[in-house]
Amino acid sequence: MLTLHQATGHQLSALLEQPARSEIDGFLLPKSEEVAPRFWVEFVNDQLRQYPENSFWWSPRSIVVDSLAETLRERLMVGMIGFKSPPDSNGSVEIGYGIVPSQQGHGFATQAVDLLVKEAFSKAEIQTIVAYTVPMNSASGRVLEKNQFVRDGSKIDPEDGEVWVWRRMR
Repeated sequence: MLTLHQATGHQLSALLEQPARSEIDGFLLPKSEEVAPRFWVEFVNDQLRQYPENSFWWSPRSIVVDSLAETLRERLMVGMIGFKSPPDSNGSVEIGYGIVPSQQGHGFATQAVDLLVKEAFSKAEIQTIVAYTVPMNSASGRVLEKNQFVRDGSKIDPEDGEVWVWRRMR
């Protein structure tokens, strides 16, 4: 079973120490793999400190897979997903996500996007959800297509170059 857990400040700080940790608050961390890039965790921490009133939008969600062994329940953090900022004045919000390489190809991103879309559309002001992918990332495009996103052209991103624009309307 896959669930999303809104990350706490403590968990985000612990992710910055991830190489030295094997778990955070009962969630196991993948060995030798970053759950989220350090620059992003630092950015989100800063946004949460500056704009605590927007914590729903700034707080990333941990993607956790529960596996039930005969004698042990393991909760493995396989990635992160979240909103990249609060919604704009048109009710549009951007999402981003990532799964650690060892856990890719199991449908976790597809399930996590589905759960985050439901969360976003639970807010009346949200009319559109947007995501961007680099053209050669066909796996991410398939994740979005499975979640009823439609490709809506492309744009130039200052850091990534050309990116494809994906939208899902309410």
